Amino acid sequence: MLAYYCSKCQRQNQQPVCETCGRALGNTAVRYVWETNRLAISNMNRLGLLLRVSAGAVALTVAVMIAIEYLRPWPGSGFFDFFTRSGVLPAAVLLGAALFLFGVLALFLQGREFVQYMLEPRGVLKRTWIEPTRLTCWSRAIRYDRSAFQVNNEGKPFLLAHEEYLAWADAARYKLSPRALSITLYRPYAFVFMALYLPRSEYDGAAKMVDAKLKNRR
Repeated sequence: MLAYYCSKCQRQNQQPVCETCGRALGNTAVRYVWETNRLAISNMNRLGLLLRVSAGAVALTVAVMIAIEYLRPWPGSGFFDFFTRSGVLPAAVLLGAALFLFGVLALFLQGREFVQYMLEPRGVLKRTWIEPTRLTCWSRAIRYDRSAFQVNNEGKPFLLAHEEYLAWADAARYKLSPRALSITLYRPYAFVFMALYLPRSEYDGAAKMVDAKLKNRR
């Protein structure tokens, strides 16, 4: 939703005039804001990261064992004898699979998350809120702190689980995915820094603003 923020009254308006103080709001007041409600495990970027970490663990384990064998070979056996008979490769694959399954379990336990997005003149703000339980906090490696809870309009407690900000000047490139209704921001060029998920009704407006802010960085 396109909105205009009045810094004096600290409120958003649907028109370029503040409904409280009546002052005109220029281009610096323009914001694009929306919210999403989705399961943490439905985030394909996180699943992809889990897969890469698991594959990296397998490769690192095999590389270390090869280096050890090269420096201190088994007596009376060749290099390939050690590699094929020692069981290093199956053990490394099992390690990678275990890491991946553990990560999937952690994502499943994180449950549903409520994400607020704001595109502003200087950058992108993303805030992730959860309904706090000891299990959801443990799965996100954050503290279960009742003093940090905030209550919404329905009286339900929520906890700010994560907040990140990316300045437009720091974004290396971006990718628009109309079918997936997502916008991916990279920093540096090959690293996914932030993924924005949008309702279908909000996608075109947000994509247009990102296009305008990140010209020639696709």
